[in-house]
Amino acid sequence: MFTPSTSDNDAQTNLTRRRVLLGIGAATVTVAGCASSEADNDDPSTGSFDPASALPYGKWLTTAGDGMLFAYADLEAVPTNAASSAATTGSLGDPLVTYPLVLNQTTVGLGKVQLSIAGLTRAFATNTPSDSTITEMTVVNKTVVAKGTFATDKLDQRLTESAGGRSRVTYEKTGTTRGYDRYEPTDVPESFTEDPPVVGVTAETVVAGPNTEQLERMLAAGDGAQSRIYEESETVTQLLEQAGTGDLVVGEIGSRQGDGFAPREAFEISPQFQPRTGEDVVASLVFAEDGSTVESQFALAADDLSESRRESIRTAFGKTAVSGSVSLMVNDSQLTVSGTYNTTSIGLTNNDSGKNELSRSATAKLVSPDALAFQYEPPRDQQFGEFWVTPTEPTEAAALRLEADSGASTEFRPQEGTVGANDSIAVPVDPAGDSVTVSVVNEEGAVGELTTQSVPTADLSETAATRAVPEDALSFSYESPSGGDFGSLTIDVVADTGADTLVAQPQSAPGLFTDRVGSLASDESVGAGTTLETAVDPTGGEVIVYASVDDATGEVARWQRSQ
Repeated sequence: MFTPSTSDNDAQTNLTRRRVLLGIGAATVTVAGCASSEADNDDPSTGSFDPASALPYGKWLTTAGDGMLFAYADLEAVPTNAASSAATTGSLGDPLVTYPLVLNQTTVGLGKVQLSIAGLTRAFATNTPSDSTITEMTVVNKTVVAKGTFATDKLDQRLTESAGGRSRVTYEKTGTTRGYDRYEPTDVPESFTEDPPVVGVTAETVVAGPNTEQLERMLAAGDGAQSRIYEESETVTQLLEQAGTGDLVVGEIGSRQGDGFAPREAFEISPQFQPRTGEDVVASLVFAEDGSTVESQFALAADDLSESRRESIRTAFGKTAVSGSVSLMVNDSQLTVSGTYNTTSIGLTNNDSGKNELSRSATAKLVSPDALAFQYEPPRDQQFGEFWVTPTEPTEAAALRLEADSGASTEFRPQEGTVGANDSIAVPVDPAGDSVTVSVVNEEGAVGELTTQSVPTADLSETAATRAVPEDALSFSYESPSGGDFGSLTIDVVADTGADTLVAQPQSAPGLFTDRVGSLASDESVGAGTTLETAVDPTGGEVIVYASVDDATGEVARWQRSQ
């Protein structure tokens, strides 16, 4: 096991937005047996491998702590239009592909949150013109490195301009570090529960770190002036050589307890494998150029690799791989597994070619455009809002996919059956302006575009808010907790309103308790007799009610629990 000689006492807060995804994923698969080979491997390294020059992310692998979680993604090599709820729910049954896929997706997703705060939301979009484009991402603990092309003047304007009432961070350019323009946050909205990153910018690279010290450390590593984790351990170098080359790569090295960076907990996912104490792991995925197959590589090192541990990996890994493609090599302290997968069999499809497109009529047969409710939820404690889509009647679709014009995407695919009524799905959206395309996926993986909906992100004026939802149109009723941690707030709409939608958003209780009614696509406004319910912190929780009217959204009521 890797044991570094340095320590890090920096307290790092946890990023906890669960819906920002890389835009890749996997569907539920049928577990099938496959043949495998096993051999002893006494000399796993050539001794001449240099991660700094051989790997596009190698020079960034530095940490001041006792361990590291890192992820690398070549965004241009990953199949597009392949987001899936299965990737975040862990419904795949094969850790050889699930572990690198899911952990990479969620770790890079948390990195996207940091970059979105830094003004790069649209740089992820594949189909939207942008002044800046991200082609590669590396995340090392809580520091993010984005490679691509960046319009530095536009980024400077985006970072330093006044928020103008919008919920976003304002930065100040405070100097330069190793050729990077350094930006530090000066105005942080009260709704932000996490410290925003410190940002370094050049025309080719943007680096976002949790503080100035971490940013400077990462930039020094990029210049070769700071030690990297593999320089202290031949074992880590061997793991990177065995499994560190790929389009998607993840690694868990050393002990990271208490570092505040926890993608598994933040996204509530299960990659179906987690290193034990004393184990170091690197894993990767490489996609074929035509997108038909993906090869997985997995390497594990431990001081004592027990026979029971070998057997558990031998039994679980590679169950859904192409028959005969799985290879397992072991010795006393290291284990490597590789296998090849058909991307369609694990739900990773590339629809750029147009070969798997559904006609408009076939799409409408799966889901009627009139059977969807659309709602926009403004940002609460994050940089972006959420656009919600909910079927109002049963569908024949195997999955629903949402793609925001700003670059985020997500997909809902039930583990059994088709998408049903009230199966809600959300995608992060840019509160400065965005639109969302809804697509339908059939059982064969073919995709059809259903509709595109503009997000009502314009500010709803106070006059328009009062006209749409008068003060006496809402009635509030609170009930104290009955065995749980939260009380219950019922909001009755007692008079017809002019609002397309109403959203009751708790400010202290978890966001999953947010309630929404109405639809942006409906010809009818929210009427009398409608009810919203949400949770409230009994020690002084607050609930904000938002209304969307045409292309604008704003606060129409605020309820505070008195202590």
